[in-house]
Amino acid sequence: MIKCSYFCYYTIHADYEKAVIVMNILVLGGSYFLGYKFVNLVVSAGHKVTVFNRGTRPINMEGVSEIRGDRAVSEDLSKITDSFDATVDFCAYEKGDIRRVKEALGDRTGRYVFISTVDVYERGTGNTLDESSSFETRDFGGEAGAYILGKVSLEKEIEQYPDRCVLRPSIIYGPGNYAPRENIYFKWISAAGQILEPKPSDGFFQMVSVSDVAKAALEACSSDSYAGKAFNVTSSNIYTYEDVTRVLKKATDKDFEVIGVTPEEAFMQQVPFPYPMVKAESERYDGSALEKTGFKYTDINEGMKEAWENYVHSK
Repeated sequence: MIKCSYFCYYTIHADYEKAVIVMNILVLGGSYFLGYKFVNLVVSAGHKVTVFNRGTRPINMEGVSEIRGDRAVSEDLSKITDSFDATVDFCAYEKGDIRRVKEALGDRTGRYVFISTVDVYERGTGNTLDESSSFETRDFGGEAGAYILGKVSLEKEIEQYPDRCVLRPSIIYGPGNYAPRENIYFKWISAAGQILEPKPSDGFFQMVSVSDVAKAALEACSSDSYAGKAFNVTSSNIYTYEDVTRVLKKATDKDFEVIGVTPEEAFMQQVPFPYPMVKAESERYDGSALEKTGFKYTDINEGMKEAWENYVHSK
């Protein structure tokens, strides 16, 4: 093996004309949904992975080194002694989370890939939001408000580090999703052979497959096209609740009943509709910048079918 820059290795195989670059990647978080999907992808691609988290849900995956610790504790971060080609951060939520990691590891992080969210953008502008759009400054209160402002503060925090990339996914769906989104519909279909649909509803939204976000994160670890940039990670396709119903019928191959519920009834009965129901709560995001790098998004019918099959097999 011939050592190359950024601590990666060229593994030379006689059967191949091209060298295979093996990266050493640090993952912060990585136990759930997107993080787990990313770790699995990285290992499958033949890269080295070290996962740092509190260990409440051990990964126990071959080829993965695990370090238990709390990122808010400097002594725990000092357990990370290796040097990495890239660090992918899935669990930075509060101001100072990235700074502490960089203070502990310095340049040993390699390229720092921060998983942010499209929620950082200012709401209610009426514009299609691209990577240059203004950040939200208002506090909407509660956990959601704290989450948004926390991500905004981290976006500003990471700007001081040149070797970085920020990814801003829209609503993520797919196998292993623990958020109450498509799984709500899967439960309704399995248990009752029906779903609820808000009617009338002028809300709209955008979604992205968990596989696509994981793929973008891996590309961000090494591709020059991602260096020092931020990307919205979302198909530009706009969906409504009626679209979701059509996608679910195709993905599940079930002839379920659709029961209309007014937004007022949904509020009174606390129906857990997972997406914006009204236009005033909806935003449009431009995902074309990532596509210009050659990135291709998964068709939602294929992605939702994979999510449904995973749900059925895991029951």
